[in-house]
Amino acid sequence: MSSPITEEKTPKGYVFKINTVKRQYVLFNQKGELIYSDENKTKPFHSMKTIVFIGVHPGDVAIKQPYQLFKIQNASIIIPYMLENNTRHYIFIPSDSYLDLIPCMVEYANDIASFISFVKKGIMPDFIIINSELSNDDSAMIQSLCPSSHVEIAGQSVEPPNNDSKRAVDAGNIDINLLSNNPVFLARVHLRNLDLPRVKQILLDMDLSESDAQYIIAFLNTMLQHSQKEELHKHLEKLNELKHAYEFYYYCIAHDDHNVKQLIEKADKKDLVTFQTLIQKVKLLFPTKEENLRFVDFENYIWEKNNER
Repeated sequence: MSSPITEEKTPKGYVFKINTVKRQYVLFNQKGELIYSDENKTKPFHSMKTIVFIGVHPGDVAIKQPYQLFKIQNASIIIPYMLENNTRHYIFIPSDSYLDLIPCMVEYANDIASFISFVKKGIMPDFIIINSELSNDDSAMIQSLCPSSHVEIAGQSVEPPNNDSKRAVDAGNIDINLLSNNPVFLARVHLRNLDLPRVKQILLDMDLSESDAQYIIAFLNTMLQHSQKEELHKHLEKLNELKHAYEFYYYCIAHDDHNVKQLIEKADKKDLVTFQTLIQKVKLLFPTKEENLRFVDFENYIWEKNNER
């Protein structure tokens, strides 16, 4: 039988030793020192928050995985989820500001019956995200079963922060292999090393969510704001190209057709070639006939802009 203990390391250098069976973790700082869960420094174990989705798709959260590392920004845990119209929403949970990631237990219940079965196991969720179409009786039952839980109704949350006060080139050392499936952290590492071709390759090779794209755009904006510095100035053109590419991808998947066409209108020949490639990629993410017509429209617009030159 495999050990229930897993280890995760964050970009800031914090290390979690996670016990999924006991729903606890031990936390170490960048120096390898134990961070206690109480002020008297007698309790080494931290309880993991449990988040349950009821009739709501938890976005990028892998349902088969018992826990998920969520990002922390502005002292809030950012919890993404998807609605039926494929729009992304977020719940913000207050958290310790010194951390950049935190592990949370994630559960998904398709309906009330599944949720009741989960609660009967003796686990009390910290946060419950419910479908807005659930009846008042179902909502009341959830509240009665879990009176101490914080309940959020899907669709009533705000958008995520789209800024980053730190320069991407100041990111700490990261174990690339550990985070090889996380495009945001990979982008941060490659931007720190000014390995810009790899940043572009992330966009081509990986399926980024809207949130992923927003964070990477924020990193690029921060670097461009500091582009007067010698180390960045010589990369100014490439940084702008990357920003345009990520913005184009983001607007495509966010169904912001107006800004897609604005970018095509302002694009140079290099950008147009990249945009054409990205359309082929995004088509695979939205295979319906209606979506295909959107992308054909974009392709025609790109063709027209190329012929104007």
